Amino acid sequence: MSRTYVETSTCLLEGIDGMVREGYYNDRTEAVNDAIRLLLKQYKVSKLHQKDVKRDKTKLT
Repeated sequence: MSRTYVETSTCLLEGIDGMVREGYYNDRTEAVNDAIRLLLKQYKVSKLHQKDVKRDKTKLT
């Protein structure tokens, strides 16, 4: 696994720490990795949607 350094706001870090305290995640790393996976998934879905919209516009012309 690779390491990286990330700067974030105190508010976001407190939110992550709260989720760890509540047992939703085991540690900050798990929480951040899950957030990154979700971001990438949303990005991929958005790209697929854009392709569908372009395809549908082409069909209409």
